Amino acid sequence: MSPKTTRKILPLAILAISPLLAGTATALEEVVITAQKRAESLQETPLSVAAFTETALENQGIDNLADLSLQSPSLGSYDFPTSTSNISLFLRGFGNTDSQTLTIDNPVGLYVDGVYIARTSGATLEVMDLERIEILRGPQGTLFGRNSSAGAISLISKAPAEELGGKVEVGAGNFGYWQVGGSVDIPLGDQVRSKFSAQTSEIDGWVENEGPNPLGDQPGEDFYQKASESFRIALAFDVNEDLSASYTYDYANEDHTPPYYQQNGDDREEETSLFGSDYRFVLPEGETEHSGHNLTIDWAITDNLSLKSITGYREMDEQTTQNWSGTLFFATDIDWSSEAFSQEIQLIGTTADDRLDYIVGLYYFEEEGEKFEEQFTNGVSLAPDALALPLSEQSLFVGGNNLGAAMFDTDLESQAVFAQATYTPDVLDSRLSLTAGVRYTEDERDAVREVDPANPSINFMPGSNSLDYDHTDYTLALDYSLADDVNVYGRVATGFRAGGSGERTLDFGLIFAEEEAISYEIGVKSEFLDNRLRVNAALFRTDYDDLILTISGEPPLYASFVENVNAGEAEFEGFELDVIGQICDNTTVTFNYAYLDWELQDVVVPENSFLLSGGDVSAVDLRGVDITDMSYVAFAPEHAYNLAVDHSIPMEGGSSIDMHLNYNYRDDVFSTPGRGLPVDELGLLNARLAWSGIALGDARLSVAAWGRNLTDEEEIVYDLTSVGFQFNTPATWGVDVRVDF
Repeated sequence: MSPKTTRKILPLAILAISPLLAGTATALEEVVITAQKRAESLQETPLSVAAFTETALENQGIDNLADLSLQSPSLGSYDFPTSTSNISLFLRGFGNTDSQTLTIDNPVGLYVDGVYIARTSGATLEVMDLERIEILRGPQGTLFGRNSSAGAISLISKAPAEELGGKVEVGAGNFGYWQVGGSVDIPLGDQVRSKFSAQTSEIDGWVENEGPNPLGDQPGEDFYQKASESFRIALAFDVNEDLSASYTYDYANEDHTPPYYQQNGDDREEETSLFGSDYRFVLPEGETEHSGHNLTIDWAITDNLSLKSITGYREMDEQTTQNWSGTLFFATDIDWSSEAFSQEIQLIGTTADDRLDYIVGLYYFEEEGEKFEEQFTNGVSLAPDALALPLSEQSLFVGGNNLGAAMFDTDLESQAVFAQATYTPDVLDSRLSLTAGVRYTEDERDAVREVDPANPSINFMPGSNSLDYDHTDYTLALDYSLADDVNVYGRVATGFRAGGSGERTLDFGLIFAEEEAISYEIGVKSEFLDNRLRVNAALFRTDYDDLILTISGEPPLYASFVENVNAGEAEFEGFELDVIGQICDNTTVTFNYAYLDWELQDVVVPENSFLLSGGDVSAVDLRGVDITDMSYVAFAPEHAYNLAVDHSIPMEGGSSIDMHLNYNYRDDVFSTPGRGLPVDELGLLNARLAWSGIALGDARLSVAAWGRNLTDEEEIVYDLTSVGFQFNTPATWGVDVRVDF
């Protein structure tokens, strides 16, 4: 079935059955979120938020952030070209196209239990024991202020339970996929609870790296293969009725290979090739490892005042090799790491008359990073493989050229103070609320680039740079309750992305300033038909100043170079719609839609640019030239939506047959900001069928079959300078078996 046919049939089917089933449904379950650092109803929060509960995560098969982006039209993602373990995130069309660089931050803030995650390598690993995920759309400069200029994603883990229990799950599928995982809650007394979780999984690469050519002692793994293991330990301690503490430690390790870029842009290939013939490239397996500690202390000082402390420490290490010998005539070997410490103090209170809610806080963040990058090319030697070594038994075989290695050290220190308050005056029957917030931040960032004495880079010379600045952000919101179940709001919010430098620019002294954002939003949150129908909508405009633009060099001579500079302004306008209807007791229909329109202005090439001042193969001097008409916003679809139907059939003994069907679609997008390079629209049909809650003594058994991209669509998802094309994943399917006890 084609995507266009599917998009027509599903909406018509839903419209046809809705009148027949309406009037027999129970109310929708209330969703409680913490987007404003306090527990409150999703419907009463004056902010555009998409929330996924534990049930929704399971039914929709969301195992990681890449899966999440398929179910939320405002959120986009793609694997960074050098690693399937590094994900680039985009919210409302804005993100970072250079997410494997230590000196550039991500404008989509990622938080796990309140701790900021600076680097998204490892963020594709499976998430365990989540209570919910919240996607906060638009700048979050006050309460989630660390580089959350496009929005924030907050992952909230399940706390240890008060009773003994747990789950065990196993699964298997095509492409050699299998996984085993589980968790157990163990109370350790009246005051102490614990939870232990672990998971391991593996999948073969769906692009086989095969060919008649020998590799000698060098590895030639398949592309897209992964093998991961992870575990988490959580402890909760109630010191007394007013004071509690929780500690978690999580660890994950993944062996992986990168995505495959093929020469042919017409059909998806599942075997590597060089100019149309099977060819096996040198490709070692990479590794990503990350871990983190979280200590959270809650103290109820009075009935109306509490203090929270969140202390986080995280480590990330990644080694990854990418071989573009058949496309860019280029290869890289990257080994980088990051250590980050954060401390946040929140004083949260409510006045005695419940008319004023407020939060005052302090925030400190420090990150140290190191990176070793070695580059290779076969564009000079014309060897088939940039990573291949000369083989003595093949006198005609010429190896690739080593371009040398560069090393980077970075140090970032950020501190901030913030406050936000919501006031409900004694007017208009207390239906009106006013919110105001402010955050002041000071940042210092130092970076040093050195060359490897044993293998100095022929492209990158030593250098250093330093940044020191302060920034103030604010939030203003007005919320009015038109009726008991209908709230309207208006919101103005600012945010910023920290300044930095480009690792692969010719002059490492070239720095860029912070990127600023201001967003205007009006929205409505409503429930109808006795809370059986929920309709939330938002209309927004976001303006970015001092846009951080990534300019990439052209192959084969300048693939090594990437410049990151402030250039121009961007304007995003859009509309978001989230609808969920309980059309009968056992049937739910969900529709999420996002419209986006962008415009760039005054994109001027800096006078000290190298790539666009004659160093490019175009040899056209563009210094000081307005290149707005030649610039694009990457991964910002005009239209995107997700349509899902969930139906449950109750069975004897308390079990049920649960069916989930969803179709997610995004319009065509551009791959890069410099040249555009559009890729076609993509629509995926996914399904899950489960027999849940089968009595098994005191335990419950669930068996589920699932499939993704059921129609096996073939579309390009990334165009690498028009010489290398990455396709979407083929149809995948599997079976999961789970026991809850």
